[in-house]
Amino acid sequence: MMIAISLSISQVLLRLDYVLFDVGQKFFAKQAPSDVIVVAVDEYSLSQLGRWPWSREQHAKLIERVHADGAKVIGLDFVLSEPELNNTEADQQLALAIQKAQNVVLPVLVEGSRVNGQLIETLPLSILTEYAASLGRVHVVLDDDGLARGIYLWEGLGDLAWPHFTQAMLQTAHQLPTQYQIKPPNLMPSATSQPYALQRADYRKINFLGSPGHFQHLSYAQVVKGEFAQGTFKDKIVLIGATAVGLGDTLPMPMTGLKQAMSGVEFHANVLEAMRSNRLIKVMPLWLACLACIGISLLPLVYLPKTTATHGLLATTLLFLITLGLAVSLPSLFNIWLPFTPALLALICAYPIWSWRRLEAASLFLDKELGLLQQDLSMLGVQQTHGVSATTDVFQTRIQSVQQAAQSLRKLHQHKAEMLAFISHDIRAPLATLLLKIETEATQDNFATQMKKPLARALDLVEKFLQSSRAEMLSASQYQTLDLADLLHQVIDDAYAIAKDKQISLLRELDTDETLVHGEFGLLHRAILNLVLNAIKFSSQGSQVIVRLTLLNQQALVEVIDYGAGIAPEMLANLFMRFKKGEGAGVAQTGAGLGLYFVKTVVEKHHGSISVESTPKVQTNFKIYLPLFNSLN
Repeated sequence: MMIAISLSISQVLLRLDYVLFDVGQKFFAKQAPSDVIVVAVDEYSLSQLGRWPWSREQHAKLIERVHADGAKVIGLDFVLSEPELNNTEADQQLALAIQKAQNVVLPVLVEGSRVNGQLIETLPLSILTEYAASLGRVHVVLDDDGLARGIYLWEGLGDLAWPHFTQAMLQTAHQLPTQYQIKPPNLMPSATSQPYALQRADYRKINFLGSPGHFQHLSYAQVVKGEFAQGTFKDKIVLIGATAVGLGDTLPMPMTGLKQAMSGVEFHANVLEAMRSNRLIKVMPLWLACLACIGISLLPLVYLPKTTATHGLLATTLLFLITLGLAVSLPSLFNIWLPFTPALLALICAYPIWSWRRLEAASLFLDKELGLLQQDLSMLGVQQTHGVSATTDVFQTRIQSVQQAAQSLRKLHQHKAEMLAFISHDIRAPLATLLLKIETEATQDNFATQMKKPLARALDLVEKFLQSSRAEMLSASQYQTLDLADLLHQVIDDAYAIAKDKQISLLRELDTDETLVHGEFGLLHRAILNLVLNAIKFSSQGSQVIVRLTLLNQQALVEVIDYGAGIAPEMLANLFMRFKKGEGAGVAQTGAGLGLYFVKTVVEKHHGSISVESTPKVQTNFKIYLPLFNSLN
């Protein structure tokens, strides 16, 4: 933001904004209107009529011919401020032609009397001014890079006396839009005390139609000789001026830069059409440009903290291109000019600065956590002294340290899982033996009877620990292609006896005979059987438990539905977490809370997902989604 503010106020990148303006002018070139004609003092005219300047009799003859052909307005872009010495009648003849036409607009020139001298307003001869339809100023403003891109609608010494030349022409032709009416704005009180200072108001940039030669041209000599078709000038706007390079009336402009200049008369033709079609470009005030640049430069602060590095780069690039597009297209399409290069530079800097800050924060966090991790590993007897090579790249050294710590953690996790499986197996065997002995021996020993139930609970706990450990260590290398429908048939058969004892109907709704999935049969069978046994356990006597299999796009959907006690709503959020119990509402909670954790672990190891929907005392539905075998290929 500070970059955008400082650059906007200082305007050090203004020339780059001019370049973007020029690109837009070239890209959005438009067709010249058919009712604007330039009568050019070109090389052909000089070869036919001799050296410049010509007698004003020629100008009079030209105006008479154009007026006789029905021109709507004639703009004579020649400064005729001094009488013709060689022919005293020529000025009178030109004045009579202007008087007869009644639609001739003459130029006023604001110029310096000498270098750095006082400015003066050069008007046409009084005899010509008397009969002219209007007067307009032909002064053009050059930007810092020497190109002509804009005009002031009003100028004058001490007062805003003169509209622009094209403004006066459109007023004479009754085609001037209402916002450019011939009425100068009021000057500030401080400006009225400076009678010899140049006063200016209402600066506008020009929407150019095209490169030099874009407008319809006729040679001055051709028109004077009458070498044009009748009706050529009927209801047309005619600008008469010099286009020959040697006459010096040329301006560098955005369409061609310094390579090819545009004649002053054609520049006025562009200004006239832009003004007539309400396409003069308004320059937004500095405060509004600053606000626009600040707003754009703040946008990365909104999305960068919420995105990944790649998405942040893509979003910043897209925002940069959109801003660049606005800078290029706003003047040509919407007649608004805002200097966007401060915002563009701010966007260029935003991503590297954000990346540096994020990398710095990540480095600090990594160093802190790595230190804590190494302390924890040292307490566990793991010494990290191998595998980290000293390099000049500090970040690479950090990465190697993290890799070694991660490897140590994986080994510890593997050892933990193996130890848990080992301990669970060794504890399970004697517990099972002891429980079997208690059950098989006919004894009236009260102690044995009391020990039976806790021993059974301990054996169940060890069994679930063992199952959870096996699920956590499950690897895809153990998978094979399974028929899910056959697996469900076996699950239902295994649970049938338990359901029958409780007088519960165990229904199977399998839509397909063969549904292939990729997985480990034993654990997948045990996981679904757990759900079915839970449904039977918490269903009331005489109710139903439904096992359903359907195909859904590239997934198999297994549903286990019961109509028992249901699950309390407050238990649903943590139902599949380790040591969380999800027994039915109003039913005493038993077990270790590992059953559903085991089911979820197995399902996720098979790249599936599990969810539950339950309404207490109405229905509970566990849903398992597993990808089909062909969708994994």
